[in-house]
Amino acid sequence: MDRELVLRLGEVARRLGARHAILVSSVGASAQSGNFYLRVKGEAERGLAELGFERLDLLRPGLLLGERAERRRAEGLGQHLAPLANPLLLGGLRRYRAIAATDVADAAFALLRRGDEPGRFVHEFDSLRALSRGAA
Repeated sequence: MDRELVLRLGEVARRLGARHAILVSSVGASAQSGNFYLRVKGEAERGLAELGFERLDLLRPGLLLGERAERRRAEGLGQHLAPLANPLLLGGLRRYRAIAATDVADAAFALLRRGDEPGRFVHEFDSLRALSRGAA
């Protein structure tokens, strides 16, 4: 469902003339991943790229922080532990830091307004935070 819905909406958008797509995916997304969730996210990314958008922005956050309509025990625990774990994720692990869902939304909005340069762009923790604060 995640992959099919994304690709169908992408096809409709392209047919209607959209030139820019923004997808909220996941850190670690890869069509070759052994993890089902990350593989589906990677396949959705690849499928959107194949639709020929002039610009494609892939937002790859770690754990999203914020209120949720449904409760998941593991995510709830992760949200409580993230403030302790985030400072420990340094160097290449920074991309796995948890981030506020509102920061990801703000980053997407900034890209929508800005989306000038053609190409395929991947945004992880640091660039999502910068975009959400208007620094990028």
